[in-house]
Amino acid sequence: MRYIAVLLVLMCSHMGLAQEGSELNQTMKKMGHQYKLAVKSSSTEELQTALVKMKTLAESSKNFHFKADVAKQSQQGLDKVINTIDSALSDINQGQPDKARARIAKIDELRKHYHELHEPPSFWELLFGS
Repeated sequence: MRYIAVLLVLMCSHMGLAQEGSELNQTMKKMGHQYKLAVKSSSTEELQTALVKMKTLAESSKNFHFKADVAKQSQQGLDKVINTIDSALSDINQGQPDKARARIAKIDELRKHYHELHEPPSFWELLFGS
């Protein structure tokens, strides 16, 4: 009976982590959508709105629990994204939307770099190691 109780606790905790992982995934997709809107924006107001929404999503992402082995790096990546957005918003406030647009290209580079941390190992990495 004790084993069944332990199994149920483990299953429930795993379901909670899976739920949170799904929420984080949805938040990241929303961030990606806001990034695309910022890149395609035709006015300064559209650019600013997309960046503000993206910053809000990035800040809320910091509250999710990341895998222990990449948690610190993931938090640092989110901080870098938030700092880049803040710099772009500052550029907009100084009347330099083109500079802001150029600056946000770094966000895509950060996304690519930090998403690699969360990708599962390939078949070959599992077979031969990394």
